[in-house]
Amino acid sequence: MNTHPCKVISPDNLMASFEVAIKENPANELTLTSGGRHKRSVGQWSKFWGNGRSLNITFVNAEPETLRKQIEGIIRQWEPSTNLTFTFDQALNGDIRIKTGAQTNESYVGTDATLAPTDQPTLSLFVGPQDNDFEWTILHEFGHALGLQHEHLHPKANIPWDKPKVYDYYKAHYQWTKEQVDYNLFTLLPTVDFMQGPYDKESIMHYVVTNELTIGDWEVPRNTRISKLDRRNMRKAYPKANTTP
Repeated sequence: MNTHPCKVISPDNLMASFEVAIKENPANELTLTSGGRHKRSVGQWSKFWGNGRSLNITFVNAEPETLRKQIEGIIRQWEPSTNLTFTFDQALNGDIRIKTGAQTNESYVGTDATLAPTDQPTLSLFVGPQDNDFEWTILHEFGHALGLQHEHLHPKANIPWDKPKVYDYYKAHYQWTKEQVDYNLFTLLPTVDFMQGPYDKESIMHYVVTNELTIGDWEVPRNTRISKLDRRNMRKAYPKANTTP
C-alpha cells in the first residue's frame, strides 16, 4: 500500500495559479481550438518552470549536512532530463523549500510553489532516511515540484477502483475525507494537455494500487525509480538546445 501517501497541495486561488504559471513560462498556456480559433481555458494549464532556469532548493529545518547532501543527491537524479540547473544555496531564497519531519508527504506542483509564503515550505517529507520509502518518496515529491501530476490520474488510466473500499481505507489509515480521496485518486486530469502521452504504470508519479482496492485482478506495485516515460516527459517539458550542427 501507500505507506505514506502523497497529497498534492492545491492552490487556494486558481486564477493566481494560472497567472503565475503563464508569467513563468508562456508555454504553460493550453489552448482549445474551435473553428481555427484559440481560446484561453482557465482550469487547464501546465505548471512547468521557465526553460533554462536555475532553481534554488533550500531546507526549512536545521538538518545535519549529511542528510541535506543525501536529499540533494536523490533530487539530482531528475536534473539530467531537464534544461534546468539545481542549486542548493541556503544563503539565497529558495524557489523550492523542503521541510523534513513533516506530518505528511506533500508538494506544490511546479510554479504553484511561488504562491506559498516565503517562510513556508513548498515540499514536505514525512519519511526519514531510515525509512525504506525515503528515496522514491523524494523522487516522487520532487517530480511534483518540477510540474508533474499524479500518473494514476492520467485520463487513460482506467483504474477499476472499488471506491467504497478506497474511501474506507484512506479514512481509517490517514483520516482523509471523501473530498481529499476524490481529489488525489479519482479526479482525472484534463485530456487537453500538450504533455499528455501514453499512460505509464511504471511512473515514479503513480500511487501504489493493490488488488484489495480494485475490482478484479488489477494492481500497480511500488515504483522506486524514474521511468523512461517520466524522463521523456521531463525532456518534453524542459527541452535541451539542439546541439546538432
